[in-house]
Amino acid sequence: MPKVSTLRTSTVFARRLLGGTLAACLATSAWGFSFVTEENPPLNFTRDGQVAGVSTAVVREMATRANLTSDFTVMAWPQAYARAQESPEACVYSTVRSPERASLFQWIGPITRGEWSLFGRQGFSGEVKKVDDLKPYRIGVQNDARVGYLRSRGFGNLVVAENPLDLAAMLTPDPKQLGHVDLWMAQTLGAAEIARNAGVTDLKVVFSGIMSQDYWLACNLRTAPETVKALSEALSAM
Repeated sequence: MPKVSTLRTSTVFARRLLGGTLAACLATSAWGFSFVTEENPPLNFTRDGQVAGVSTAVVREMATRANLTSDFTVMAWPQAYARAQESPEACVYSTVRSPERASLFQWIGPITRGEWSLFGRQGFSGEVKKVDDLKPYRIGVQNDARVGYLRSRGFGNLVVAENPLDLAAMLTPDPKQLGHVDLWMAQTLGAAEIARNAGVTDLKVVFSGIMSQDYWLACNLRTAPETVKALSEALSAM
């Protein structure tokens, strides 16, 4: 009798374990894969409640070709970056593949390339001929790889924010106006639209092409190899 009881108990336990594992797998499959990003037009941004942008279009097509059920979410860059580091079911874009980040993710790309310029308002009267001429000015910059790039080049007078709309709204031609910025670092092709949305209609380019670099899809180190391979092959075929 004890042997029969033990056998029945083991069988019930095995069925429960199998059922729990299957339920977990189904839940993961239903939940899908997450692609996270920030507000950074024209690469990735929110439009009419949907995640849009050049990079977003590329990643969406990659996911479709890889037969990957997924969702797209825009959040502040530090949260998006942390999400991709913590969850094996997440990738973050548009991500700069810097030397210090190289070992932190599985990389797919490049998915697009961006160019950055410095913008001011029409009343900005500073004379800028080279990069060093920019350093005395208050420069608004979004809290991502741009901050590290500028600091590495000796820029110290930075005003850092999470939302590009806030930075555009802070632009002023008056260097004595407190709580504002003289210049704003933004995507060359997306700055005008952001500025208009922030109520700034007299935007002008002060220094063109201060930074140009490739952007990648960065996936968690524990993301399944077959998922990374499928996404990479989808990008290569596009």
